[in-house]
Amino acid sequence: MISIIVCSRNKSISDDFAKNIGDTINVDYEIVHIDNSKNQFSICSAYNEGFSRSRFPYVCFVHEDVCFRSKNWGEMIIAHLQCRN
Repeated sequence: MISIIVCSRNKSISDDFAKNIGDTINVDYEIVHIDNSKNQFSICSAYNEGFSRSRFPYVCFVHEDVCFRSKNWGEMIIAHLQCRN
């Protein structure tokens, strides 16, 4: 349910980053990796490209050096975004 968009100067994301997300998110997700190793995108255009490739209704733009420490953070994000006062 969450598309995680990552712009990277590397041709692929690290296994540690992907594992950290998989171990902590606890909802369906996809990682949309934008390869910016040739510096062809600004961060805004890379994120727009990632958004155009995303499949899920919730989108999270993340740098590849982030480490999630909260378990079930995907559920918390969705619950927060669905909250209406």
